[in-house]
Amino acid sequence: MTRFEADEPRERLGLVVDAIAAHRTRDSEGAVLETDRATVRYADRTLRIECDPDERERLNALLADFHVFKVAQPETRKAPEGVVYLSAIADPKHAADFVEGLFRRVYGHGEGYELRVVRV
Repeated sequence: MTRFEADEPRERLGLVVDAIAAHRTRDSEGAVLETDRATVRYADRTLRIECDPDERERLNALLADFHVFKVAQPETRKAPEGVVYLSAIADPKHAADFVEGLFRRVYGHGEGYELRVVRV
């Protein structure tokens, strides 16, 4: 397991791009993107996020700006309450932009928040 951290927007975007590209190249189990208040899991072109009702409303607004991302619940079961799966069929840069928006607009982090990326 490798862990990386960044607290500047450009560095955070680079971390997410690298994590997604590495996952796709190595066919790893995925990447965990975390802050002090939220955790997002990326695997197999899917983002798994947890959100309360207010965050879900903000997520819907973010999804309106990123049309290639869609809610895609697991085919074999219903997602637990407060868990949302998003189809993330996008290049790593576009996915990183979405993840940055997710932490800033949905979870309410300021510009200098620290993002930790854990590669599995």
